Amino acid sequence: MATAQPALPLQMDLDHAAFAYSEDASLLEVYLAFGAKSLDYEARAQDYAAQLPIDLSVVRSTDAALEDTPSDPIWTDSLTLTFAVPDTAGLAPGQYFVHQVRTAVAPGEYELHVRIPGDSARQALRLQRDVLVPAFDDASLVGLSDITLATSITQSDDAQGLFYKNGLDIRPNPNQLYGRALGEVYYYAEAYNTDNLAGESGQYTLLAYVAEANRPQPLPDLQKRTQREARSPDVLVGAFDISDLPSGSYFLRLALLNDDNEAEVEQARKFFVYNPAIQREAPAAMEVSFETSQYASMPEEEVEQSLKHIDLIATDRERRRANNIQDLDEQRRFLMTFWQKRDPNPSTASNEFREQFYERLQYANQRYSNSFREGWQSDRGRVYIKYGPPAQRDPHLYDTDALPHEIWQYNNIPGEGQATFVFADRDGFGDFELIHSTVAGERRSPDWRSMIRR
Repeated sequence: MATAQPALPLQMDLDHAAFAYSEDASLLEVYLAFGAKSLDYEARAQDYAAQLPIDLSVVRSTDAALEDTPSDPIWTDSLTLTFAVPDTAGLAPGQYFVHQVRTAVAPGEYELHVRIPGDSARQALRLQRDVLVPAFDDASLVGLSDITLATSITQSDDAQGLFYKNGLDIRPNPNQLYGRALGEVYYYAEAYNTDNLAGESGQYTLLAYVAEANRPQPLPDLQKRTQREARSPDVLVGAFDISDLPSGSYFLRLALLNDDNEAEVEQARKFFVYNPAIQREAPAAMEVSFETSQYASMPEEEVEQSLKHIDLIATDRERRRANNIQDLDEQRRFLMTFWQKRDPNPSTASNEFREQFYERLQYANQRYSNSFREGWQSDRGRVYIKYGPPAQRDPHLYDTDALPHEIWQYNNIPGEGQATFVFADRDGFGDFELIHSTVAGERRSPDWRSMIRR
């Protein structure tokens, strides 16, 4: 029998999801995964066991808290986890032990802190994640919980089981990695107040699909559209076979559709695939020269306007390059290259990314233009164009104790996750200014609530 393994750097992954719970609280689930080979085992009579002390806490976000808001944790938990194996020699690379913790918290912006104390053989480990806990208590709004990505979901009647929920045993996958050993990605979510979507049939439509991280459209054979009976909550469970996908980043997306086939609410979860044996097919790029492109004859006025438009999504390097180009033809070539780099499918005649960009710009002009500026130049227009439509808009236009303001909630901005934007009409002229956001690089105002008080 093998001897206990020496201490290695602890491998740990962390994830979370939020669900409806009560009128004034939401259920926060915390998912923890520990690399089996990175744990320290001690021999027992019949097996080997690893014990791992862990401290968890949820505190109010430093970006969302007011000065007079207590900084003490709103929830803490300390526990010692025990993982047993018959023989440490049988531990495989990529093998993880998974644990789950649940707690009810009021909706808001938080920080999740995880600490594993150190000892003589290993340094202490600390992890921190920003957590946005939505409110699900408005019965007039269609709601969709976060998505739990899982390695398996099976029927269960063990109501005392650690991973039991709504008659199911749900084994979460905190590292979101699938591929050779895990050929199916399972998902669990909950839909709320779906009767607001249902037509005369009493049903609504669920669209579930997998898309590449940089492309909004579903992958072939990886989308499902189903009619569901309206109920609240409605448990949404499914799986996709991703064993033939090449290595890369993907999103599992859920959308609840109304009778007009429009998404009322959407949710997404990023995951990763490692399939080294699957080769990605390179699309055959269309041969388009500058001389035959639409850019070669673009009028100077349109070139100037287009350069202003792309400033909304350009990188700092691209902005510097654009500002230094004086020659008109070079500006045209720059625009062509700019959009070509973002074309999700170069083998087609259309550039879906550019088309979506200008669809959003047109919407922003129609919705947010005022006497001061066009809609795409406004803060709400810029955010809409750059990040897309929010999952939820919460308008506060007639509050007696606050200036007119809107709160936008996003379920999953790539690279950011859940996000909040707050816009306020501070001057009373209908021009809504971005005063706070949780997205990196955007304006942050920890005391934004005091900024809008009358």
